[in-house]
Amino acid sequence: MGIETPRRPVDKTIGGVSFTDPYHWLGEDTDEVRRWQDEQVTAAVAAVRASPHFEPVLKSLRDLPSSVDTALGARIVVAGSEFWIGRNGDGSAQALRVSEGGVDRVLVDAGAMTERRGDGRPTTFVYAIPSPDGRWVAFSHSAGGEPFGHYGVVEVETGRLLEIAEPAMQGNMLRVDWLPDATGFFLHGRTPEGKHALRFAAVSDDATKHPEAVFEFSDVSPTALGLTPQISPSGRFVLGVTVPHEYVGSVIGDLATGQWRRFVPDDFTEELYGAWLDDETYLAIVTDESRGRVVAIPVGTSTDRTTWREIIPAGDRVLRSLDIVDDRIVLSALKDVSLDLTVHALDGTLLGTAPLPPASASFGLVLDRIRPKSEQFLFYANTFTKADTLYRLDLAEVSLEVLEEGSTLDGITVEQYFATSRDGTRIPYFVLAGPDGNRGKPTLVNAYGGFNIPWLPVFLGENTPFVEAGGIYVRANLRGGSEYGRDWYEAGRRQHKQNVFDDLHAVGADLVSRGIASALAFHGASNGGLVAGVAATRQPELWQAVVAQVPVLDVLEPLSGVAGAEAILAVYAKDYGDPDDPADARVLAEYSPYHNIRPGVAYPAVLQVIGERDIGCPPVQGRKFTAALQYSSTSDRPVLLRVWKDVGHGSLDPVIAAEVRAEILAFLLDQLGVTAHPTPRHGL
Repeated sequence: MGIETPRRPVDKTIGGVSFTDPYHWLGEDTDEVRRWQDEQVTAAVAAVRASPHFEPVLKSLRDLPSSVDTALGARIVVAGSEFWIGRNGDGSAQALRVSEGGVDRVLVDAGAMTERRGDGRPTTFVYAIPSPDGRWVAFSHSAGGEPFGHYGVVEVETGRLLEIAEPAMQGNMLRVDWLPDATGFFLHGRTPEGKHALRFAAVSDDATKHPEAVFEFSDVSPTALGLTPQISPSGRFVLGVTVPHEYVGSVIGDLATGQWRRFVPDDFTEELYGAWLDDETYLAIVTDESRGRVVAIPVGTSTDRTTWREIIPAGDRVLRSLDIVDDRIVLSALKDVSLDLTVHALDGTLLGTAPLPPASASFGLVLDRIRPKSEQFLFYANTFTKADTLYRLDLAEVSLEVLEEGSTLDGITVEQYFATSRDGTRIPYFVLAGPDGNRGKPTLVNAYGGFNIPWLPVFLGENTPFVEAGGIYVRANLRGGSEYGRDWYEAGRRQHKQNVFDDLHAVGADLVSRGIASALAFHGASNGGLVAGVAATRQPELWQAVVAQVPVLDVLEPLSGVAGAEAILAVYAKDYGDPDDPADARVLAEYSPYHNIRPGVAYPAVLQVIGERDIGCPPVQGRKFTAALQYSSTSDRPVLLRVWKDVGHGSLDPVIAAEVRAEILAFLLDQLGVTAHPTPRHGL
């Protein structure tokens, strides 16, 4: 690319692992570093947007339905009204909306909040939680992709914003929960020392004040990002559940006495979460069996496992979430990586299974495992060829009513295959292709493989232009997720992380050996961005192009010098290990992408896509990785660094999201030699 990057070697030792870092200086916040990054980004934008594919792909993406709003969860029904996060009147920004008696109106317009603030940074909403009487709605908001924002409160009748701005991290399942009398809510906090806490935010003047509860690391693990509160039906008890990767009902407070204690036994190492049955009993999914079972836990003796009573035994399904609605238990589970939804009596008796389409998935039910209380069970679900459809589950008939039909893609075939990893484990992956078959074509693989997150079937949506151009799209289920339960997760983290990369290699090799792929590209985001970095640096012979989006590229110094990143570092330790621990450091050094770049290797084409405001996967990692790869690679393939301003760990703005995806697909189409030619999409 012609951009000179000085090498200024610094010798380092981390966790007993010694190495020379030639680009340490790119981790500093200086004018020189900012100029270097700006030059790289300018060159990347020019290269990608000069592609003949960019404009047609962008137009195609803009014609597709956006998944942004449905990803934030279905409507919540409280006091006869429906609440949700949608779009404002002209569709230019998010809006908190309410429907009362069939009349739909905007409560809070994110665009108007941006205008009032006057700094031009777009406002983002993530969660909206109505009070039990439907009078108030607490909603999380932030500006310009910032990872930290606030919970505000709006009065439903008038649209008046209260002078409440409770600091909170955006997203990551960190919701609030209201007291039954709607006088206030509890939310997560953290002390300067990093200890977890639960705080009370009073909304009414007559609210009983509750002091902040701060928890020792022995009671709430520092590797949890935060706590989501669950308040018992009478409002006497508050349960703090860790989120977002491992859900554990860790601590419980008695608001009548002000006393807090552990909820689980001292030696508890699994997951435990669910819903309150009444003030005396909590119904929980517990993963002491890998795929989960449901137990009734007496609150008074919760730390004594012998008092837990099993009501739904473990089986072949992976249990993911439990709701209680109208005196019925609704269990959301995975069966062969697809959504399986069952209704049970309160004693666990199976009443029926919801008739979902094959290979269905629901972000809101499977990943977002502690949800606000709702008077009806509404949810979005999709398949690979059908966009998010809004359903109402009839609990009496165990039937589904379609409230909003999702768009359908015609002419797409979906098949599931299995590759065999190095240790003999069978690794599933889905293959999506157009009507002219799924053999001998450029193939784009997407995977995640970490943090207990199952990689679900997803509407082809933003990847449609790639398949329209004659490519094949693959969704792979690597270990480290939880597609097959706790054991699948444990087999892909910390000292077992290499299994994830072996799984990816096995999928790529299997695609080639079956004759499906004529050339391979990989795209991964966040932890999947780490997988992308490993694909580029340790499997360069297999991949022709790699896109690492909001990636982790340096696991020995993952967030060096990043302000406010202490909580993220603790989460990293959960999946990767502690780089200051010599045993962990040796494992990390074996696969850390930045530290495995070697001069004289013909590396694949690489595009990195990073948010300027992302503190979990910051630009510093991309800067150093870019410099090292540009210096070392003997191939003539490009290494591009794209940093998006006022964007964090991805974007909920559909305009920005479409442009990000168009750049990614244009890059991949260029590198794989495929020509974009959007075609009419029947059914859309």
